[in-house]
Amino acid sequence: MFVRRFSLPIAAVASALTAVAGLAMPLPAMAASTVVLSGIQYDAPGTDTRTNAHLNTEFFTIRNLSTRPVNLAGFMVKDVKNHTFVFPRGYVLKGRTTAIIRTGKNRNTAVTLYWNQGNYIWNNTGDTARFITPAGKVFDTCSYKALAGRSRVAC
Repeated sequence: MFVRRFSLPIAAVASALTAVAGLAMPLPAMAASTVVLSGIQYDAPGTDTRTNAHLNTEFFTIRNLSTRPVNLAGFMVKDVKNHTFVFPRGYVLKGRTTAIIRTGKNRNTAVTLYWNQGNYIWNNTGDTARFITPAGKVFDTCSYKALAGRSRVAC
């Protein structure tokens, strides 16, 4: 079971400003209306060993729903304990693309990023992911409670 809260205040304000001022909308403002949390693998398969390989089987995913690339530099995802992943400078997610953010360490690619943590982040019993703008506005959340036989939730 999961609960999702979704609001688009940034997109509405950006659209109004674009129409009034004739300005091009910056990519980060677009993200609020086009990029969403799409899933969380909260219970890594098998026994928790805290090895880097096992940590990397715990992850969350985001999806760009638009056809345009979106600059996510400075955007954040936080859990209930405020563990914070910050999208790196220059990170652009292509249109209609899903990115996976793994808990452990490795080299970032266009669609796989690493949190560089040495411990698990997502609680197996339940947690909430908050997708946050660089200005600190929450625009998407995904909450779950553990269910027997499940280790992943689609947001």
